[in-house]
Amino acid sequence: MSEKFFFDIQFFAQEKTEPATPKRRQKERSQGRTATSKDLNAAVEIIAALLLVNALAIIMWNRLALLFRIIFAHLSSPQMRGDAWWARPSLFAAETYGIVWLPIGLSCMAVGVAILVYQVGWVITFKPFAIKFDRFNPINGLKKIVSLRSLVELFKGIIKALILFGMLYIALRNESDLMLSIMMYPLDKGAEIIMRTVWNLAMRMAIVLLIIAIVDYAYQKWEFEKSIRMSKHDIKEEFKQMEGDPLIKRRIRQKQRELAMKRMMADVPKSDVVVTNPTHIAVAIRYDQQSMSAPIVVAKGEDFIAQKIRDIAAEHDIPIVENPPLARALMQKVEVGETIPEELYLSVAEVLAFVYKLKKSA
Repeated sequence: MSEKFFFDIQFFAQEKTEPATPKRRQKERSQGRTATSKDLNAAVEIIAALLLVNALAIIMWNRLALLFRIIFAHLSSPQMRGDAWWARPSLFAAETYGIVWLPIGLSCMAVGVAILVYQVGWVITFKPFAIKFDRFNPINGLKKIVSLRSLVELFKGIIKALILFGMLYIALRNESDLMLSIMMYPLDKGAEIIMRTVWNLAMRMAIVLLIIAIVDYAYQKWEFEKSIRMSKHDIKEEFKQMEGDPLIKRRIRQKQRELAMKRMMADVPKSDVVVTNPTHIAVAIRYDQQSMSAPIVVAKGEDFIAQKIRDIAAEHDIPIVENPPLARALMQKVEVGETIPEELYLSVAEVLAFVYKLKKSA
């Protein structure tokens, strides 16, 4: 006896193989979920700080030297025995910080904000700070610890540490002779050599960090895109939500047509004449010399609707005139509620004149 297998086609529709729609992306952004790399921010900020320190090195050196001279000179002054002995050194230290370090800090902060905006755009949301009790669930926390993302972050941290440690080891080995000979140089020359060596090493390490950060950002973006993929069923449901359920829309359009039909049929008794084709088309025309500049079509239709218009016209003693060319022209060129075009003035005027003549003779 052969076995029968049944496959649910919807199972394949649930596979998340489609890129996220703009609406899904906007929803994720509103919840604070975007593709970001903290390493990229840190690497760019470090490079910016190193470049600023290098540009302001002379100013920093002069200000710091002056600060230490003032402090050491102040140590032997009689003011050291007073209650406000700390005032002048503290004031000058604060001034030095404002001149040297504050611009560097503000510049790094501006660079960090610029890089963050570049990655995620302008997104202001407080949803990530909302209290979620499932965060206190130790099982969920354990899942995050052993997740693929945590393993990738661990591997990335180990790789960065090994690379930076290797660079530091190579630099110290290559510059060991220079470092040992610094004692033979004057203080200012030795300090300059040390600063230049440290700056070069720091800049090389920062560039390596930047390369790692760019790779990390590409990975974070790929992982984010993968996490927000949608299935064909999801896209279909989203489309229904945006455009409305087709069944509901069809019912709404049907209801609108019914209401429009009722209003149109209610205007048939107000018409002056109904022009027919003779059975397939019926067009009701109304003309009031006091309020209208030209006759208007108050109702029109084909087949069943045309028959309905003729029945209502007959019930209310509205004249019915057979004029197939005029009926077809009005059906094609004039919508309900519109005035007739100029090229049909003469034909309609003849029909109205005929109707008015009938009414007078009746």
